[in-house]
Amino acid sequence: MSGGASQLTVGHVVLSLDVGGLERVVVTLARAQHDAGARVTIYCLDHAGDLATPLSAAGIPVHSVRRRGRGLDAGAVLRLSRMLRADGVSVVHCHNHGALLYGAMAARLAKLSRVVYTVHGAKTSGRGATARLQKLGLVREVVFVSGHARGVGREAGVLSERHVHTIVNGVEPAAFSATGEARQSIRSALGIGEAARVCGIVARLTPAKDHRTLFEALHRVRAARPDVHCIVVGDGELRADLETRARELGLETTVHFAGARGNVRDYLSAMDVFALSSVTEGLAMTLLEAMAAGLPVVATRVGGNPEVVVDGETGWLVPPRDPDALAAAIRSLLDDPKLAARMGESGRTRVRERFSLEAMVRAYAAVYDATTQELRGH
Repeated sequence: MSGGASQLTVGHVVLSLDVGGLERVVVTLARAQHDAGARVTIYCLDHAGDLATPLSAAGIPVHSVRRRGRGLDAGAVLRLSRMLRADGVSVVHCHNHGALLYGAMAARLAKLSRVVYTVHGAKTSGRGATARLQKLGLVREVVFVSGHARGVGREAGVLSERHVHTIVNGVEPAAFSATGEARQSIRSALGIGEAARVCGIVARLTPAKDHRTLFEALHRVRAARPDVHCIVVGDGELRADLETRARELGLETTVHFAGARGNVRDYLSAMDVFALSSVTEGLAMTLLEAMAAGLPVVATRVGGNPEVVVDGETGWLVPPRDPDALAAAIRSLLDDPKLAARMGESGRTRVRERFSLEAMVRAYAAVYDATTQELRGH
Protein backbone atom coordinates (compact mmCIF):
# COMPACT_ATOMS: atom_id res chain seq x y z
CA MET A 1 0.00 0.00 0.00
CA SER A 2 1.30 3.46 -0.80
CA GLY A 3 2.63 5.70 1.89
CA GLY A 4 -0.38 8.05 1.79
CA ALA A 5 -2.92 5.24 2.10
CA SER A 6 -1.01 3.51 4.92
CA GLN A 7 -1.48 6.63 7.09
CA LEU A 8 -5.24 6.66 6.60
CA THR A 9 -8.08 5.40 8.68
CA VAL A 10 -10.55 3.97 6.17
CA GLY A 11 -14.23 3.57 6.98
CA HIS A 12 -16.11 1.23 4.65
CA VAL A 13 -19.89 1.81 4.61
CA VAL A 14 -22.14 -1.08 3.49
CA LEU A 15 -25.72 -2.17 4.04
CA SER A 16 -24.61 -5.39 5.76
CA LEU A 17 -22.02 -8.14 5.64
CA ASP A 18 -24.41 -10.91 4.64
CA VAL A 19 -22.76 -13.42 2.32
CA GLY A 20 -22.67 -12.02 -1.21
CA GLY A 21 -20.36 -10.82 -3.97
CA LEU A 22 -20.19 -7.15 -2.99
CA GLU A 23 -19.69 -8.11 0.63
CA ARG A 24 -16.84 -10.50 -0.21
CA VAL A 25 -15.14 -7.73 -2.17
CA VAL A 26 -15.37 -5.41 0.84
CA VAL A 27 -14.13 -8.09 3.24
CA THR A 28 -11.23 -9.00 0.94
CA LEU A 29 -10.24 -5.36 0.46
CA ALA A 30 -10.57 -4.50 4.15
CA ARG A 31 -8.42 -7.43 5.25
CA ALA A 32 -5.73 -6.63 2.70
CA GLN A 33 -5.68 -2.97 3.74
CA HIS A 34 -5.49 -3.99 7.40
CA ASP A 35 -2.65 -6.41 6.69
CA ALA A 36 -0.81 -3.62 4.85
CA GLY A 37 -0.90 -1.43 7.97
CA ALA A 38 -3.97 0.75 7.45
CA ARG A 39 -6.58 1.28 10.16
CA VAL A 40 -9.86 -0.09 8.82
CA THR A 41 -13.38 -0.04 10.24
CA ILE A 42 -16.61 -1.28 8.62
CA TYR A 43 -19.99 0.34 9.24
CA CYS A 44 -23.11 -1.72 8.44
CA LEU A 45 -26.22 0.40 8.01
CA ASP A 46 -28.52 -2.49 8.84
CA HIS A 47 -27.10 -5.59 10.57
CA ALA A 48 -23.59 -6.99 10.59
CA GLY A 49 -24.13 -10.39 8.92
CA ASP A 50 -22.20 -13.65 8.79
CA LEU A 51 -19.03 -12.19 7.28
CA ALA A 52 -18.52 -9.86 10.25
CA THR A 53 -17.28 -12.54 12.64
CA PRO A 54 -14.00 -13.41 10.87
CA LEU A 55 -13.29 -9.70 10.37
CA SER A 56 -13.71 -8.94 14.05
CA ALA A 57 -11.50 -11.91 14.89
CA ALA A 58 -8.84 -10.43 12.58
CA GLY A 59 -8.90 -7.14 14.48
CA ILE A 60 -11.11 -5.16 12.07
CA PRO A 61 -13.99 -3.47 13.96
CA VAL A 62 -17.49 -3.89 12.53
CA HIS A 63 -20.23 -1.52 13.74
CA SER A 64 -23.98 -1.74 13.13
CA VAL A 65 -25.68 1.62 12.59
CA ARG A 66 -29.12 -0.01 12.81
CA ARG A 67 -31.03 2.00 10.27
CA ARG A 68 -34.77 2.02 11.01
CA GLY A 69 -37.92 1.91 8.89
CA ARG A 70 -38.47 2.97 5.31
CA GLY A 71 -37.26 6.17 3.78
CA LEU A 72 -34.33 8.18 5.02
CA ASP A 73 -33.50 7.59 8.70
CA ALA A 74 -31.99 10.88 9.86
CA GLY A 75 -31.10 9.31 13.18
CA ALA A 76 -28.95 6.73 11.41
CA VAL A 77 -27.11 9.50 9.56
CA LEU A 78 -26.35 11.20 12.88
CA ARG A 79 -25.23 7.95 14.51
CA LEU A 80 -22.94 7.14 11.60
CA SER A 81 -21.50 10.65 11.67
CA ARG A 82 -20.65 10.32 15.36
CA MET A 83 -19.03 6.94 14.74
CA LEU A 84 -16.87 8.35 11.94
CA ARG A 85 -15.68 11.18 14.17
CA ALA A 86 -15.07 8.94 17.17
CA ASP A 87 -13.02 6.50 15.10
CA GLY A 88 -10.95 9.22 13.46
CA VAL A 89 -11.88 8.11 9.95
CA SER A 90 -10.00 9.92 7.18
CA VAL A 91 -11.58 8.39 4.08
CA VAL A 92 -15.21 7.25 3.91
CA HIS A 93 -15.54 4.49 1.31
CA CYS A 94 -19.18 3.74 0.40
CA HIS A 95 -20.29 0.64 -1.48
CA ASN A 96 -23.36 0.95 -3.72
CA HIS A 97 -25.95 3.67 -3.67
CA GLY A 98 -27.80 3.00 -0.40
CA ALA A 99 -24.55 3.15 1.51
CA LEU A 100 -23.50 6.27 -0.40
CA LEU A 101 -26.57 8.27 0.60
CA TYR A 102 -25.93 7.70 4.30
CA GLY A 103 -22.15 7.73 4.13
CA ALA A 104 -21.93 10.98 2.15
CA MET A 105 -24.33 12.84 4.43
CA ALA A 106 -22.68 11.47 7.58
CA ALA A 107 -19.27 12.47 6.23
CA ARG A 108 -20.48 16.03 5.59
CA LEU A 109 -21.80 16.29 9.16
CA ALA A 110 -18.48 14.96 10.44
CA LYS A 111 -16.65 17.56 8.30
CA LEU A 112 -14.97 14.85 6.23
CA SER A 113 -14.46 15.70 2.55
CA ARG A 114 -12.74 12.52 1.39
CA VAL A 115 -15.60 10.30 0.21
CA VAL A 116 -15.03 7.47 -2.29
CA TYR A 117 -17.91 5.56 -3.88
CA THR A 118 -17.66 2.13 -5.52
CA VAL A 119 -20.44 1.11 -7.90
CA HIS A 120 -20.47 -2.70 -7.79
CA GLY A 121 -23.06 -3.34 -10.50
CA ALA A 122 -23.88 -1.91 -13.90
CA LYS A 123 -27.53 -1.50 -12.92
CA THR A 124 -26.98 -0.16 -9.43
CA SER A 125 -29.83 2.24 -8.69
CA GLY A 126 -29.38 5.96 -8.19
CA ARG A 127 -26.94 6.77 -10.99
CA GLY A 128 -28.55 10.16 -11.59
CA ALA A 129 -28.57 10.83 -7.86
CA THR A 130 -24.87 9.95 -7.75
CA ALA A 131 -24.12 12.70 -10.26
CA ARG A 132 -26.11 15.17 -8.17
CA LEU A 133 -24.23 14.16 -5.01
CA GLN A 134 -20.93 14.71 -6.77
CA LYS A 135 -21.97 18.12 -8.06
CA LEU A 136 -22.89 19.04 -4.49
CA GLY A 137 -19.43 17.96 -3.36
CA LEU A 138 -20.74 15.09 -1.21
CA VAL A 139 -18.72 12.46 -3.05
CA ARG A 140 -15.34 13.07 -4.63
CA GLU A 141 -14.17 9.94 -6.46
CA VAL A 142 -16.36 7.29 -8.13
CA VAL A 143 -15.08 3.78 -8.89
CA PHE A 144 -16.67 1.27 -11.26
CA VAL A 145 -15.69 -2.40 -11.06
CA SER A 146 -15.81 -3.01 -14.82
CA GLY A 147 -15.49 -1.16 -18.09
CA HIS A 148 -19.08 -2.05 -18.92
CA ALA A 149 -20.37 -0.55 -15.67
CA ARG A 150 -18.32 2.59 -16.28
CA GLY A 151 -19.88 2.94 -19.71
CA VAL A 152 -23.37 2.67 -18.24
CA GLY A 153 -22.46 5.29 -15.66
CA ARG A 154 -21.10 7.64 -18.32
CA GLU A 155 -24.37 7.40 -20.25
CA ALA A 156 -26.25 8.32 -17.07
CA GLY A 157 -24.14 11.42 -16.62
CA VAL A 158 -22.00 10.12 -13.79
CA LEU A 159 -19.32 12.57 -13.43
CA SER A 160 -16.30 14.11 -14.96
CA GLU A 161 -13.74 11.61 -16.19
CA ARG A 162 -11.19 13.25 -13.93
CA HIS A 163 -12.91 11.78 -10.89
CA VAL A 164 -14.04 8.44 -12.34
CA HIS A 165 -11.99 5.26 -12.08
CA THR A 166 -12.23 1.61 -13.12
CA ILE A 167 -10.84 -0.83 -10.56
CA VAL A 168 -11.57 -4.48 -11.24
CA ASN A 169 -12.12 -6.83 -8.33
CA GLY A 170 -9.19 -8.95 -7.27
CA VAL A 171 -8.56 -12.21 -5.42
CA GLU A 172 -5.56 -14.05 -4.05
CA PRO A 173 -5.30 -17.20 -6.21
CA ALA A 174 -3.47 -19.18 -3.54
CA ALA A 175 -6.47 -18.79 -1.25
CA PHE A 176 -8.58 -20.91 -3.63
CA SER A 177 -6.23 -23.81 -4.27
CA ALA A 178 -8.34 -26.94 -4.32
CA THR A 179 -7.66 -29.83 -1.95
CA GLY A 180 -8.63 -33.45 -2.44
CA GLU A 181 -9.68 -33.71 1.19
CA ALA A 182 -12.18 -30.86 0.88
CA ARG A 183 -13.51 -32.28 -2.40
CA GLN A 184 -14.24 -35.64 -0.81
CA SER A 185 -15.65 -34.10 2.36
CA ILE A 186 -18.12 -31.79 0.57
CA ARG A 187 -19.25 -34.45 -1.89
CA SER A 188 -19.73 -36.96 0.90
CA ALA A 189 -21.76 -34.48 2.95
CA LEU A 190 -24.04 -33.79 -0.03
CA GLY A 191 -24.37 -37.43 -1.05
CA ILE A 192 -22.46 -37.02 -4.32
CA GLY A 193 -20.27 -39.90 -5.47
CA GLU A 194 -16.64 -39.35 -6.47
CA ALA A 195 -17.34 -40.54 -10.03
CA ALA A 196 -20.16 -38.02 -10.55
CA ARG A 197 -19.67 -34.98 -12.75
CA VAL A 198 -20.50 -31.78 -10.88
CA CYS A 199 -21.25 -28.25 -11.98
CA GLY A 200 -21.95 -25.53 -9.48
CA ILE A 201 -22.90 -21.94 -8.86
CA VAL A 202 -22.09 -19.55 -6.02
CA ALA A 203 -24.61 -16.71 -5.97
CA ARG A 204 -27.47 -15.28 -4.00
CA LEU A 205 -30.83 -16.83 -4.80
CA THR A 206 -32.27 -13.71 -6.43
CA PRO A 207 -33.86 -12.95 -9.81
CA ALA A 208 -30.66 -11.32 -11.11
CA LYS A 209 -28.77 -14.64 -10.90
CA ASP A 210 -31.49 -16.52 -12.85
CA HIS A 211 -31.03 -19.97 -11.33
CA ARG A 212 -34.20 -21.08 -13.12
CA THR A 213 -32.41 -20.98 -16.48
CA LEU A 214 -29.55 -22.99 -14.97
CA PHE A 215 -32.01 -25.61 -13.75
CA GLU A 216 -33.64 -25.77 -17.20
CA ALA A 217 -30.17 -26.34 -18.65
CA LEU A 218 -29.42 -29.05 -16.10
CA HIS A 219 -32.65 -30.82 -17.04
CA ARG A 220 -31.35 -30.99 -20.61
CA VAL A 221 -27.85 -32.10 -19.57
CA ARG A 222 -29.21 -34.81 -17.30
CA ALA A 223 -31.12 -36.40 -20.18
CA ALA A 224 -27.75 -37.26 -21.74
CA ARG A 225 -25.67 -37.50 -18.56
CA PRO A 226 -27.58 -39.00 -15.63
CA ASP A 227 -24.40 -38.71 -13.54
CA VAL A 228 -24.53 -34.88 -13.46
CA HIS A 229 -25.00 -33.06 -10.16
CA CYS A 230 -25.20 -29.36 -9.32
CA ILE A 231 -24.10 -27.66 -6.09
CA VAL A 232 -25.93 -24.39 -5.39
CA VAL A 233 -24.08 -22.26 -2.83
CA GLY A 234 -26.01 -19.25 -1.61
CA ASP A 235 -29.29 -18.28 -0.04
CA GLY A 236 -31.94 -15.67 -0.66
CA GLU A 237 -35.53 -14.73 -1.29
CA LEU A 238 -36.12 -17.32 -4.03
CA ARG A 239 -34.94 -20.42 -2.21
CA ALA A 240 -38.38 -21.99 -1.68
CA ASP A 241 -39.42 -21.22 -5.28
CA LEU A 242 -36.20 -22.66 -6.67
CA GLU A 243 -36.47 -25.82 -4.59
CA THR A 244 -39.99 -26.25 -5.96
CA ARG A 245 -38.81 -25.70 -9.52
CA ALA A 246 -36.02 -28.25 -9.10
CA ARG A 247 -38.57 -30.84 -7.98
CA GLU A 248 -40.86 -30.01 -10.90
CA LEU A 249 -37.97 -30.70 -13.28
CA GLY A 250 -37.15 -33.98 -11.57
CA LEU A 251 -33.87 -32.59 -10.23
CA GLU A 252 -34.47 -33.16 -6.53
CA THR A 253 -31.54 -35.62 -6.37
CA THR A 254 -29.43 -33.64 -8.85
CA VAL A 255 -29.49 -30.12 -7.38
CA HIS A 256 -28.00 -29.74 -3.90
CA PHE A 257 -28.84 -26.53 -2.04
CA ALA A 258 -25.90 -25.87 0.28
CA GLY A 259 -27.08 -22.50 1.59
CA ALA A 260 -24.84 -19.50 2.28
CA ARG A 261 -21.31 -20.61 3.08
CA GLY A 262 -18.15 -18.88 4.17
CA ASN A 263 -15.84 -21.68 3.00
CA VAL A 264 -16.42 -21.09 -0.71
CA ARG A 265 -13.06 -22.62 -1.62
CA ASP A 266 -14.10 -26.03 -0.25
CA TYR A 267 -17.30 -26.04 -2.30
CA LEU A 268 -15.45 -24.98 -5.45
CA SER A 269 -13.06 -27.89 -4.94
CA ALA A 270 -16.04 -30.27 -5.16
CA MET A 271 -17.00 -28.96 -8.63
CA ASP A 272 -15.80 -29.84 -12.12
CA VAL A 273 -17.42 -26.88 -13.92
CA PHE A 274 -18.60 -23.50 -12.65
CA ALA A 275 -21.72 -21.94 -14.16
CA LEU A 276 -23.05 -18.40 -13.74
CA SER A 277 -26.48 -17.79 -15.26
CA SER A 278 -26.92 -14.11 -14.31
CA VAL A 279 -28.96 -11.65 -16.34
CA THR A 280 -26.93 -8.72 -14.98
CA GLU A 281 -23.49 -8.41 -13.37
CA GLY A 282 -20.91 -5.84 -12.38
CA LEU A 283 -17.74 -7.89 -12.16
CA ALA A 284 -18.58 -11.20 -10.49
CA MET A 285 -16.31 -12.10 -7.60
CA THR A 286 -17.52 -15.70 -7.88
CA LEU A 287 -16.16 -15.96 -11.43
CA LEU A 288 -12.75 -14.83 -10.24
CA GLU A 289 -12.82 -17.25 -7.32
CA ALA A 290 -13.85 -20.17 -9.54
CA MET A 291 -11.11 -19.38 -12.06
CA ALA A 292 -8.57 -18.98 -9.26
CA ALA A 293 -9.59 -22.48 -8.15
CA GLY A 294 -8.76 -23.78 -11.62
CA LEU A 295 -12.34 -24.39 -12.76
CA PRO A 296 -13.49 -23.89 -16.34
CA VAL A 297 -16.47 -21.52 -16.35
CA VAL A 298 -19.64 -21.03 -18.31
CA ALA A 299 -21.09 -17.55 -17.89
CA THR A 300 -23.69 -15.38 -19.53
CA ARG A 301 -22.52 -12.61 -21.81
CA VAL A 302 -23.72 -9.76 -19.58
CA GLY A 303 -22.13 -6.90 -17.67
CA GLY A 304 -18.49 -7.41 -16.85
CA ASN A 305 -18.49 -11.17 -17.50
CA PRO A 306 -16.83 -10.83 -20.94
CA GLU A 307 -14.05 -8.82 -19.27
CA VAL A 308 -13.31 -11.82 -17.04
CA VAL A 309 -14.00 -14.87 -19.24
CA VAL A 310 -12.12 -15.28 -22.51
CA ASP A 311 -14.60 -17.21 -24.63
CA GLY A 312 -13.09 -20.46 -25.86
CA GLU A 313 -9.96 -20.04 -23.71
CA THR A 314 -10.95 -19.89 -20.03
CA GLY A 315 -14.51 -21.11 -20.57
CA TRP A 316 -17.61 -20.30 -22.58
CA LEU A 317 -19.84 -17.24 -22.81
CA VAL A 318 -23.50 -17.82 -23.65
CA PRO A 319 -26.55 -15.57 -24.10
CA PRO A 320 -28.64 -14.91 -20.97
CA ARG A 321 -31.92 -16.80 -20.50
CA ASP A 322 -30.90 -19.42 -23.07
CA PRO A 323 -31.04 -22.87 -21.41
CA ASP A 324 -30.13 -24.68 -24.64
CA ALA A 325 -26.88 -22.74 -25.07
CA LEU A 326 -26.08 -23.04 -21.38
CA ALA A 327 -26.70 -26.79 -21.43
CA ALA A 328 -24.52 -27.29 -24.51
CA ALA A 329 -21.64 -25.35 -22.96
CA ILE A 330 -21.82 -27.21 -19.65
CA ARG A 331 -22.03 -30.57 -21.37
CA SER A 332 -19.04 -29.82 -23.60
CA LEU A 333 -16.88 -29.39 -20.49
CA LEU A 334 -18.33 -32.36 -18.62
CA ASP A 335 -17.80 -34.58 -21.66
CA ASP A 336 -14.21 -33.46 -22.30
CA PRO A 337 -12.09 -33.45 -19.11
CA LYS A 338 -8.96 -32.48 -21.06
CA LEU A 339 -10.65 -29.39 -22.48
CA ALA A 340 -12.01 -28.56 -19.03
CA ALA A 341 -8.55 -28.89 -17.45
CA ARG A 342 -6.94 -26.74 -20.14
CA MET A 343 -9.54 -23.99 -19.75
CA GLY A 344 -9.30 -24.19 -15.96
CA GLU A 345 -5.56 -23.67 -16.00
CA SER A 346 -5.90 -20.77 -18.45
CA GLY A 347 -8.44 -19.19 -16.12
CA ARG A 348 -6.12 -19.53 -13.13
CA THR A 349 -3.35 -17.81 -15.08
CA ARG A 350 -5.67 -15.00 -16.20
CA VAL A 351 -6.75 -14.26 -12.63
CA ARG A 352 -3.15 -14.21 -11.46
CA GLU A 353 -2.13 -11.80 -14.24
CA ARG A 354 -5.20 -9.54 -14.54
CA PHE A 355 -7.26 -9.75 -11.34
CA SER A 356 -4.85 -9.89 -8.43
CA LEU A 357 -5.74 -8.72 -4.94
CA GLU A 358 -2.48 -6.78 -4.79
CA ALA A 359 -3.41 -4.75 -7.87
CA MET A 360 -6.88 -3.97 -6.49
CA VAL A 361 -5.48 -2.75 -3.16
CA ARG A 362 -2.83 -0.64 -4.90
CA ALA A 363 -5.44 0.95 -7.18
CA TYR A 364 -7.70 1.91 -4.28
CA ALA A 365 -4.72 3.36 -2.42
CA ALA A 366 -4.09 5.59 -5.44
CA VAL A 367 -7.71 6.78 -5.41
CA TYR A 368 -7.48 7.56 -1.69
CA ASP A 369 -4.29 9.51 -2.38
CA ALA A 370 -6.09 11.39 -5.17
CA THR A 371 -8.61 12.72 -2.64
CA THR A 372 -5.72 14.14 -0.62
CA GLN A 373 -4.09 15.77 -3.62
CA GLU A 374 -7.39 17.30 -4.74
CA LEU A 375 -7.98 18.82 -1.31
CA ARG A 376 -4.46 20.24 -1.25
CA GLY A 377 -5.13 21.86 -4.60
CA HIS A 378 -7.99 23.93 -3.19
